[in-house]
Amino acid sequence: MIDRVRIRVQAGRGGDGAATFRREKFVPRGGPDGGDGGRGGNVILVATRSLSTLRDYHEGDLHRAGDGKPGGSNRKKGASGPNIELRVPIGSIVTAVSADGEVEHLADLVEDGMAVVCARGGRGGWGNVRFAGPTRQAPHFAQHGQAGRARDLVVELKLLADVGLVGLPNAGKSTLLRAWSRALPKVGAYPFTTLEPELGVVTVGYDTFVAADMPGLIEGASQGAGLGHEFLRHIERTQVLVHVLDMTREDPLADYRLINGELADFGHGLAEKPQLLALNKVDDPDARTRIELLEEAHELPQPWYPISGLTGEGTQDLALAAWRAVQASRGAAAQALEERLPVIEPPMRRERFQVTETPEGMPLVTGSTPEWLAETLDVEDPDARYELIDRLKRLGIGRALARHGVKPGDRVRVGATELTWDV
Repeated sequence: MIDRVRIRVQAGRGGDGAATFRREKFVPRGGPDGGDGGRGGNVILVATRSLSTLRDYHEGDLHRAGDGKPGGSNRKKGASGPNIELRVPIGSIVTAVSADGEVEHLADLVEDGMAVVCARGGRGGWGNVRFAGPTRQAPHFAQHGQAGRARDLVVELKLLADVGLVGLPNAGKSTLLRAWSRALPKVGAYPFTTLEPELGVVTVGYDTFVAADMPGLIEGASQGAGLGHEFLRHIERTQVLVHVLDMTREDPLADYRLINGELADFGHGLAEKPQLLALNKVDDPDARTRIELLEEAHELPQPWYPISGLTGEGTQDLALAAWRAVQASRGAAAQALEERLPVIEPPMRRERFQVTETPEGMPLVTGSTPEWLAETLDVEDPDARYELIDRLKRLGIGRALARHGVKPGDRVRVGATELTWDV
């Protein structure tokens, strides 16, 4: 089962603005009429019920949205680039990883149709009509389109199930799931028959819950031994655990302690989840005798249910108990949510720009608006550079640079663009 992939996404570049002028009969001195470029397309991840794994995505694949179209004459705006939608299974967790290893959580897609924009397309460049004014009536430059955002994404799938079946290999988890539901997991009398988590819908009266058959745990699984971390993370989302014990084994309680020890060592709250004990294979006389001896010695953890996944004995009583445990868990979670009253705080005002220094000591201006202007206006064109500096001054950057000792003719950097500062 492919349940974790790393992919690269690239949003579309914005279209360039047009630097055109009216050319009509009887209008010898037509003014600027260049239209704006279209915005680049976004990269969107969408959760869907039609997928159960991430096998459609290969490690390192690049997924690119469409670029915006350039503007045209007569103030025609370019078309926006098409978005690209990447469909992933419900239960996918999306994080972005930067080049320096910083991780940003983007979304937890837990419902069908839930979507997240992972990379936004670049803004379209302004046409020359935007830069016309009393002092510059015929600008011969336009703004370039902004590059779309590129990101490395890690998509991790965690199954969404109410009840998780845990236990040693060959304990009978798959057989129990078959007895509970119409799921048909592979069943065999040898370890590790189940190599991928299986889901089944269990009906209890008029209600249902989803159960997941997890691959068998072994000693050291919390450190990655066997199937280890490949499936332990799937248990995190379950609300109740059904611990299946093979009562034909010599010391089933030692198996019980081993599994719970691995859950506790893995952490993430697995050991604290409500747990029901399924004493399986009571169709075997030795198993039934062992249960009676342990019951007389009061050694069985509570609550426990004798079952036979093979014959179906006791499985419905266990299903009813699991459903009640799920309902209790949901009620406790809802109550805890109500008790945590939200603290409403006004949003922090984001600084429009910041002036610092590069490692070489050059003044550095950062901020979304100044960086966007510097990226999209051609500083080699005198008119465009004048427009850029004029707009930066309107943002208050001129005064801030003066406080940092910047004088006319000094070199400054705005984002990744270096230019000579003119007053």
